[in-house]
Amino acid sequence: MKLNKFTVAILGMLSAGSALAAGPLLTSDDTNPKPYVWDTSKGSIPVYVDGGAAFTYDYDGSVFLSIDRAREITQFAFDQWNNVETSTFRADIAGTIQDKTGIADVTGANAAEIYTKQNGYGFWVLYDTDGSILEDFFGVPKSAVLGIAFPEIADENNVIIEATAVLNGWNVYVNDTEGNQVAGVFTHEFGHAINLSHSQTNGQLGYISNTFEPLYPGVAGCGVEPIHAYNWPDWYAPTNPADPEIIETMFPFISHNGAGGTAQSTVNVLDDKVSISNLYPTDAYKTGFGAIEGKLRLKDGQTEYSGVNIIARNLSDPLMDAVSAQSGYLTQGKVGPDGYFKINGLTPGQSYVLYTEEIQVGGYPTRQMPIVSVAEYWNENEGSDPVTDNQCDFTPIVAEAGKTKQADLTFNGYDDGINFRPIVNAFLTDLAKNGRSSMGTIMGYGFTWNETKGFEMLPDYVTAETGRMNRNGSKILVNADQDRNGVSAPAIWSDSKGVMPLGDFTGNSCGGGTQHGTEAASAWDIDDAGNTVVGLAYKDVDGNGMCYEYDKGELVPFIWTPKAGMHELDTQDVDWNINSWVRAHAISGNGEVALGSLDGWEAVAWVNEGKMINLYQKAGATEANAASYDGKTIALATEAGNVLLWDHSKPDSNAFTDIGGLKWCEDVPFVLWGQNACDEMGAEWVHSIFGEFAGLIPFDMSDNGDVIIGRAGDFWAGFVGAIYIKELGWMTLDNFFAKQGVMEALNSSMNNPLSISASGSKMVGGIAGAMISYHVDMTEVYVCENGNSIKTGFPNGLINKVKSGAQFGRCEHLN
Repeated sequence: MKLNKFTVAILGMLSAGSALAAGPLLTSDDTNPKPYVWDTSKGSIPVYVDGGAAFTYDYDGSVFLSIDRAREITQFAFDQWNNVETSTFRADIAGTIQDKTGIADVTGANAAEIYTKQNGYGFWVLYDTDGSILEDFFGVPKSAVLGIAFPEIADENNVIIEATAVLNGWNVYVNDTEGNQVAGVFTHEFGHAINLSHSQTNGQLGYISNTFEPLYPGVAGCGVEPIHAYNWPDWYAPTNPADPEIIETMFPFISHNGAGGTAQSTVNVLDDKVSISNLYPTDAYKTGFGAIEGKLRLKDGQTEYSGVNIIARNLSDPLMDAVSAQSGYLTQGKVGPDGYFKINGLTPGQSYVLYTEEIQVGGYPTRQMPIVSVAEYWNENEGSDPVTDNQCDFTPIVAEAGKTKQADLTFNGYDDGINFRPIVNAFLTDLAKNGRSSMGTIMGYGFTWNETKGFEMLPDYVTAETGRMNRNGSKILVNADQDRNGVSAPAIWSDSKGVMPLGDFTGNSCGGGTQHGTEAASAWDIDDAGNTVVGLAYKDVDGNGMCYEYDKGELVPFIWTPKAGMHELDTQDVDWNINSWVRAHAISGNGEVALGSLDGWEAVAWVNEGKMINLYQKAGATEANAASYDGKTIALATEAGNVLLWDHSKPDSNAFTDIGGLKWCEDVPFVLWGQNACDEMGAEWVHSIFGEFAGLIPFDMSDNGDVIIGRAGDFWAGFVGAIYIKELGWMTLDNFFAKQGVMEALNSSMNNPLSISASGSKMVGGIAGAMISYHVDMTEVYVCENGNSIKTGFPNGLINKVKSGAQFGRCEHLN
């Protein structure tokens, strides 16, 4: 059978440059997936090598690395796998591709003759001298991909009979005169052709760890010293550089411009030896070593969880005697949730610690998943209770020859209190005010989501990047291109009525460009009843066929109601000679107060479709997004970084109330280039240069304004999520979750909360720039009262308890 080469190629691709639990790369597609393997009982598997004038040319056109040297490296690399004593695998060069096919030099022009045909039993090694195979056949840049290898053909018994590897000869460093560094690419790619997946045991330490974001050979914060990348400079802080020899060959990244590449050319780390021995075990391997197996489960103790790295490290030799495996690595997501893992090849008599770790980077057949708790060691009291199962407590597991020890792992987390739920690989952008349903986008397509129905996709002719839901989620604001003419306009979508167009100002003929095509107008917000919509519209002021000219007032705010249809909001005071656009992007629940922006840095508003109010001129407000139901409490971001509440019913300065914000150094560290300037220079210096407040932007609020969510920080120092609670003021979301003991959130860095329910008890958001979202149910929270953790409602119960003297948070987590 022919395997899907392009799917596999992505997994078997090795990246170049200084970027970032081996199991099988490929398994069968049935209810009991099994790995594809070579039949090693037939003796050495033949390897057929490419020809050509050179593997790599120098800048002057002379030969830099010869074909003969490439063939020497090829045999060297296969010998690394051949020499693993606990494996039966062996492969040796048996001839050339020219001998077998007549093709003297495989290039991008003739690669299809190799990849689209069955060439015969063995490994086929292509030397891509100019990178044309990668670019012209696979469509990947030769500057970024060093090689692609995978088993290509297998028989009906899952036995591999043909595999192909292409090696990038164009991408060789000038200092690699003997090819010893690029040899690491050879050994790695041949590992894929053998059917080995990527692994992460030490590579993350040797390549990624730094003094800004250190990584550890164990659980961070549990007394383990960090190890930094072998070439990380000590300019900013003292380093503990890794020996590059600890880097496993099958780590999904290689720096082939130095010692890292050379180190990965040899199979000297136990993790790699175990990987090949798992697929091709000798009898001695089966009986002479110890193993640990178990299942990883969520905090409920029942639901299995795939995609998390599990590592076993020898306490006496934690770097060289260490093995990893992803949970679910055998089934690769093909049979549903699977938390099973097994770590083989452990040295008898040695004591190992077992712990969870997130995959840092790279492609894996089992999709890598975040740890929805804290990383932790296994111990004999393993459970989900964060109080009794401390993440740093471990019980050593002594390996015994021929025996498998059991060690199940369960994420820590409380059964009650805040429910923090990840919604992976999607962006949740809005939560209906009743808190029962959400909407968002996934891979550019709109969807709805709730806890009972899960995901439901919207029609493919609608887009929802700026869409919103009415109070009960029955009406969804979208942009729709119903006639498929490439120009979309605002619409309301519902299950019962489908798409209801709202119109535009150009007759659906022109507009502004987006990633989904042209928009004659874009919908931004809808009121609770679903009867008032605001957004941005385009119009052709001078009739020249263009409707997006900035100096003519062609980008204007609109409001739509069933009776009046779509019409402009007031912009009479806008000087179109110096201003480019005005947008309406939010509206109060009762539909009376619209909020917007002038040129992206001046907050504006309209009350009952009246004259535009410039809140920047009145109070220095730069953004206005969050409104109470009645529109009389509007949270404003300001130039100074603090937050003002605006009540349009009050006159002049009485209309504005300062509720503060998050402060640099006091609430948010100012970390620049890995250094906390608050520690290095002091808070006074930070405040004098960057201001006192950490630029807080409110995004949404509860109906009565008692709870407000937003984001603080900047692109230089990073972002943090923020929450305001009446009587408590502002705090970071990290602090909020930590004091509530929400273990699932401690590793999440939810820095982009976007939408909150009417009561303030439910929230959705995610991580800025990452395709992951969270649904947070805060209906029940804890306070510490008289030394006891007491559960109460949120927000009203909490506010009343705090008024009575209770402290926010569980007593066990206040410090």
